[in-house]
Amino acid sequence: MFDLLERALERTRDLKASYVELRGEDGFIEYLQMDDGRISALTQRIERGCAIRVLADGAWGFVTTGDLENLDGAIEDAYSIAKAAAPTRKEPIELAEINAVRDKVKSSAKEDPRNVSVEEKVDYLQDTMNVIRDYDERITAVTLKMRNASGEKFLLTSEGTRIQSPVNLVWIYPWVTGKDGTRLSAARYEEASTHQGWEFMKETATPEFIGEQVAKRVKLQLDGVPAKGGSFPCVMGPRVIGVLAHEALGHLAEADLTVNTPFNGRIGEVVAAEDVNMIDDGTYPGGLGTTKYDDEGTPTSRVEIIKDSVLTELMTNREYAAKIGQRPTGNARAESYLYPPIIRMRNTMFEKGDYVYDEIFEDIDFGYYCADFRGGQAQMNASFQVGVQEAYEIVNGEVGRPVMDLSISGIATDALFKIDAIAKEDFPFELGRCGKGQTAYVSSGGPTIRFSKGGITFGGKE
Repeated sequence: MFDLLERALERTRDLKASYVELRGEDGFIEYLQMDDGRISALTQRIERGCAIRVLADGAWGFVTTGDLENLDGAIEDAYSIAKAAAPTRKEPIELAEINAVRDKVKSSAKEDPRNVSVEEKVDYLQDTMNVIRDYDERITAVTLKMRNASGEKFLLTSEGTRIQSPVNLVWIYPWVTGKDGTRLSAARYEEASTHQGWEFMKETATPEFIGEQVAKRVKLQLDGVPAKGGSFPCVMGPRVIGVLAHEALGHLAEADLTVNTPFNGRIGEVVAAEDVNMIDDGTYPGGLGTTKYDDEGTPTSRVEIIKDSVLTELMTNREYAAKIGQRPTGNARAESYLYPPIIRMRNTMFEKGDYVYDEIFEDIDFGYYCADFRGGQAQMNASFQVGVQEAYEIVNGEVGRPVMDLSISGIATDALFKIDAIAKEDFPFELGRCGKGQTAYVSSGGPTIRFSKGGITFGGKE
């Protein structure tokens, strides 16, 4: 594909554009869904096309096309869009400088999912379905969703960058409901890899593992005691603290959104309790959001959002790096060639502290341990509400009975000051998708963290 892109780029030399970017893609995408043992969706498609982004007179023009043999017209259209948009801008767009890169990134996947038969994938879903159904007779409905992708991406720019990189994705998502009399429960689980191929489904996200993870959460809900409403000490496990890091805080630190958030203008200020550190790391080994370069050709990096309690830096692309006078962090991501790259998180997490795990629960007379979430939402004012699908009472420093129908809410920027203990153990990540007009696969997590009373508000039926 580079031959086509290079010929097209060469013909842009006569355009009075300050920057031209061509992002080609050649790949395979597959989606399967099983509802209660019946395949309800099965689609496969080939993605082959190119995104053209032109910066002219301080404005962007963006066009996508599947006609790779005739890129000239699409490039001219993108240039015309930029020229038309330029007079409407209050200030011209500038790009932070980066070094031009020429590189070919090799895939680490061993078994391309496009080479795995549909029958094997259906068998995987059916085996997972059976594990879930056999776990508890009170399970009433099971939906399984699977997405696979593989291929190559090609980036060519007028500055001399030329990068070829792999596209890898295997993803499984069960949604399960249960019923015991009038009591209803539901649980979800998500597992994915953007570095391994189908071997990930055989070795890590096996039907036994996926089935048990989601089914046990349904059972805990059905067996749980009603939740109490109010404010109590709260201990958040890695999967829930990851949601807080991503949804309620990470978006505040995306430079294109920061102006409308409580983080606006606060670089260099204390924004959290002592010893709190939060990062977004595009280089984390095996992370769902990890790549060598972003979709503008900037090397990914470790972004120290909060360092020693101080708001230190934001996630940027080249445009916003120039605008706010910060380095490009490698956070420009596009779902596919159909979208322009925008600032997105990658692997967002709180860092480890100094507490032994058991110490986190000490001195809590009554509170809640939130181990896993079902879903949630956050606003740009840092308010959040999260449904918790796995939670337990904490009584006299001990983790006790499971809890049903628990929800948590608060203002994340206030809650940061209520953190009073951070575990030092390693932690797993919550893997999933982030929506911001387009989908990005991300990891989020952190060690087990304790919030004192007043940091988190609990909702329940008591």
